[in-house]
Amino acid sequence: MNIANRIIRLDFDADDRFDDPVLHAINHPIGQVTSALLDWWYRRELEDGQKLPAFLLLVFTELCDTDNASLVHGRVLLAAHSITLYRVDPEWAIEQLLPLFDWKQSEREARGAWEGYLWSPRLYRPMMEHLKGAFLDTATHYAQLGDHHSQYVSLLTLAALEPGDTFKTAELAAAVRTLPAEGLNDLADSLVRAVEGAGDKREEYWRNRLTPFWEKVWPRAKDKAQSVDGEALARLCVAARDEFPAAVSLLQNWLRPVEHPSYPIHRLHEEALCGKFPDAALLLLDRIIDANAAWMPPELRDCLNSIAASAPHLVQSQRYMRIDALARRALL
Repeated sequence: MNIANRIIRLDFDADDRFDDPVLHAINHPIGQVTSALLDWWYRRELEDGQKLPAFLLLVFTELCDTDNASLVHGRVLLAAHSITLYRVDPEWAIEQLLPLFDWKQSEREARGAWEGYLWSPRLYRPMMEHLKGAFLDTATHYAQLGDHHSQYVSLLTLAALEPGDTFKTAELAAAVRTLPAEGLNDLADSLVRAVEGAGDKREEYWRNRLTPFWEKVWPRAKDKAQSVDGEALARLCVAARDEFPAAVSLLQNWLRPVEHPSYPIHRLHEEALCGKFPDAALLLLDRIIDANAAWMPPELRDCLNSIAASAPHLVQSQRYMRIDALARRALL
């Protein structure tokens, strides 16, 4: 412990490199000492409300002093363990650690704290009660999160799908509206994972979680539509399974031609949705297949055959004839 104290008090130069706060933290002597202290602490039997040991309380408080720029690497790693620190000593965490996440106090410190937290993120609601403002504000700093921006959007998605008593729908919708195009694409991917993760309860999850999210949280601005990856939204519709027609109806104004539609078409065929819901399947295909698509997957012909067998009247529709012509042009 004395060695750790001596290292922390060494006169390190402030590190101006902050392109990857976590990487720099785990490779810096201050970060390595912080990790060693945390490892020592974790060997104890930790309990909620137990409080930090006196020695760690002093050292971790010193690390949280933002007036000492050379200790920033320790703060990044403390932020990575903020949930455990909060559970064991909530009073200390609220006073010393959680203020580091506040963008209004210091963008540099907040970026380091959030990237540390997002290294292995979880939505721990008791702590989030104290971080809510900074958490929602992080959406406006999406570009500053480096490689961790998708983890942030995953947490924001989870918060929006299951807001509980922590978040208000209007607050979440405002945060989502501030995301750039890349952030909305991350959000669409997160929605797909959420629905697929519901397993046998996908349909119930779609009705109770996705539909309210789409109606109340997803941005309505038309200029955003052109920036969202249509492939992810097509996969989202397919993931709904028996709620597929409702999903296509709900998302149809956001569905757009996909440069490489192979995977959503493959999933559409794999889930056998074309024969089960031919009208919705044809509408989805019509929305995502562009006339100038360079290549069509073999499953497209299988999809068309299933639609024709299930609903022969659709063969004479403009949508079917257009896609059939494209399939024939591709020798399908």
